[in-house]
Amino acid sequence: MWRRGHRLVAPVRSAALGAVAVAGLGLIAACTPPNLPPPIAPSGASSVPSTPPGAGTVVVGMDGSSGPISGFNPHAIADFSRATQAVASLVLPSVFVVQPDGSSIPDPDVVDSATITSLDPFTVTYTLDGKASWSDGTPITAEDFSYLRDQLVAQPATVDPAGYRLISQIRSRDAGKTVDVEFAAEFADWPTLFSPLLPSHIMKDFPGGWGAALTSDIPVSGNRYKMNSYDRVTGQVLLARNDKYWGTPPGPAAVVLRLGDPTDLIAAFSRGDVQALWLEPDADTVASVEESIPADRRTTVPLPATTQLIFNTTTGPTSSADLRAAIAAGISPAIVGTDLSGGWVDGAAAVTSQVRLPAQGAEPDTSTATGALTADAVVAQDKLTEAGYLRNGLYATRNGEVLRLTLGYPTGNPRVAAAARTVQRQLGAIGIEVDLLADNAPSLLETRVAAGTLDLALAAVPRDSKDAAAAASAFSCPRPGTTTGGEPDDPLVPPTSSSTPPATPATSVSGPASGTPPAEVGDTGGTADTGADTGAVTEPLRTGNLSGYCNADTQKILVDAITGQSGVEAADPGLWANLPVLPLAELSTVFAVSPGLSAVLDGPHDGWLWTGPLGGLPDWPGG
Repeated sequence: MWRRGHRLVAPVRSAALGAVAVAGLGLIAACTPPNLPPPIAPSGASSVPSTPPGAGTVVVGMDGSSGPISGFNPHAIADFSRATQAVASLVLPSVFVVQPDGSSIPDPDVVDSATITSLDPFTVTYTLDGKASWSDGTPITAEDFSYLRDQLVAQPATVDPAGYRLISQIRSRDAGKTVDVEFAAEFADWPTLFSPLLPSHIMKDFPGGWGAALTSDIPVSGNRYKMNSYDRVTGQVLLARNDKYWGTPPGPAAVVLRLGDPTDLIAAFSRGDVQALWLEPDADTVASVEESIPADRRTTVPLPATTQLIFNTTTGPTSSADLRAAIAAGISPAIVGTDLSGGWVDGAAAVTSQVRLPAQGAEPDTSTATGALTADAVVAQDKLTEAGYLRNGLYATRNGEVLRLTLGYPTGNPRVAAAARTVQRQLGAIGIEVDLLADNAPSLLETRVAAGTLDLALAAVPRDSKDAAAAASAFSCPRPGTTTGGEPDDPLVPPTSSSTPPATPATSVSGPASGTPPAEVGDTGGTADTGADTGAVTEPLRTGNLSGYCNADTQKILVDAITGQSGVEAADPGLWANLPVLPLAELSTVFAVSPGLSAVLDGPHDGWLWTGPLGGLPDWPGG
């Protein structure tokens, strides 16, 4: 019984260029000038090699029709993809790992112990395995903890930074192998942090730093596999056993993640060239999968993300809550979800909670969400009027000016582009003109959205397994701007005498602010300036809260929830009423295995929501 899933249609460039190349080959062969380089192979979305895997190699077919991988940083929202999720879980070390049943345990190869050692102040002490090191011989130490914390609270568009904002101090002992992490308040979900760790010694010195170090690969490994290469043309990621790994080696000697056309991948799977499939099927692909793969060798795996319409709540027309409500009333999430799921009826689950995913199983109270999830032209018109706009013929106007908004969306994904066009049409029907802006995901999210220069953005936003931390990351008041005289207070962190938050990335046109971070932070976009005079406040780029939303009542609920004083569900009514984002759908994927790997599907799979099905690949049978 399928629940839901989706596939992304093939990139425009591969289909079009492939057709032209084949058609024109015979015409130009006789007159091709000598000494030219060989022709470029088709992209991974257009063809799949028909060669069987080598001994001990597992080949996983992955739908590549959403375009090339943006990057391999698992903590960057812009890099979120199934391939990035898989590579990070196999190459990077994690302090805690999520098990298939959903439980979380310390990784015994990385840490000897991780325990709460003080309640005042709340402190967690990590004792790292003495042999734990990166594949270039650099030990995994407290420096990696500090680097990750400092970046997540400062860099634009990061995944779930709220827990890191609670950290007031990180102390290193025993040559970095003992790490004391002190928090400004009790934080029950501390096991979610530092998983995975990143190689600080590589990233901090890499040209472009955080934003560039993991764009094309992960240069060193701290896990059972190392990344050999990613070929954007053929769409293949090659992983091999990390021969420097100090723990139990993995079963399969090598892993190939093969991005390609789903039809070709299913054919390769049927003939044995591919041992596992992880697809984003549309309705036609689902029918093909159901026909060719038995039900006991396939399952549905939801993504740990929602595709959202992100509003700019701080500047421009969408800073009006009434206008945001009008926009929500003009959109049908069900129709947009059909675009996003490629027509697979069960492919897009309606999101009825701002703080909890549909795939988590609980039935949330939908009473506060119903209005925002139901297209209603009358409500849309009423809200436009309350926002000060008049409907004059085809257009909504105020002071004689037509209401015109810009909607950004990431390039390379035809389904997201189709959804953006649907939103444009639906808003046009209620008098709102929408200009579409396609941009690559890093530029869209880390520059335009994070700086607050777009009215609307349509994007998939991932989250971690804990609701309170995820909600605080998405909706907690952003860090206030830095002034030329000191660092800001963090609104999420209750004041403590020992709190020493890192500098907020901020620059001013009159010169760098106090505590300006390393050069690579400025390279990612710096800040959204609000003034050039000495002492003027500069707004930091948005981290987890992409909308810039800040509400006192919501803030109190979020702080109480993340510090364990109340449940985060209390934030739902206010979030639906104010709509910093309009969550449209949670999408799903399909995972299938060959007969020799059928045991992989045994047992519970709740944890796959957060890790994906390839997190346990090192324990698959191999040679």
